[in-house]
Amino acid sequence: MLTLLLAACTAPKLFEQTAKPPPPADPSPAAAPASATEAEPPAAPKIAPWADVLREKPLPPVQKGAIERFDCLTGTPDWHARIAFEAQGGQVLGFAYYSKWKPRTCSIDFMRNTAGSKWHSAPDGAVRVDTPQGRFHIRTRADAYVFEFEHVQRRKFCGMPGEINGTMTIKRGSGKPQCSATGIMDTNDPYLDGLYKAKRR
Repeated sequence: MLTLLLAACTAPKLFEQTAKPPPPADPSPAAAPASATEAEPPAAPKIAPWADVLREKPLPPVQKGAIERFDCLTGTPDWHARIAFEAQGGQVLGFAYYSKWKPRTCSIDFMRNTAGSKWHSAPDGAVRVDTPQGRFHIRTRADAYVFEFEHVQRRKFCGMPGEINGTMTIKRGSGKPQCSATGIMDTNDPYLDGLYKAKRR
């Protein structure tokens, strides 16, 4: 289901600097080099964006329960946000997000236990999904699923500058999928703001 939706629409290696042994001391002060410099220490390693979540609790195994499937769109044909996902027992198994700002589109999809993302249980009870391009929080409520986008870089998924911030809320238990978006279709970039400002009116 996630595949159909999307169809529609190093840390650098550390190097070690080996310092050459100093030359034998010369009793003559004149023999000392005019400008002696000390070897610089190796560069500090870069930390992966999700390294800080290692303190978070791992996700519990998926519990048996009802399977829910959602495919919901909010907006207009030329300007909209769309999300599709599957959940079991109230636990989201994966999600695909698609948005359109004609003629530009964004496409994001992540699944549990696959490369490219780290899924953890956050202290507030949410599922926290960390990726090199940003962070997502998934909250399960009795009446809805809430997906929060936090500093998600558009360049990777949309080929555009700016960030995706905000929420998308999908109601549970309704016959026809109902969802709403807050903030995630904002430009958050001066160039895009000027380009799309007239179209959003």
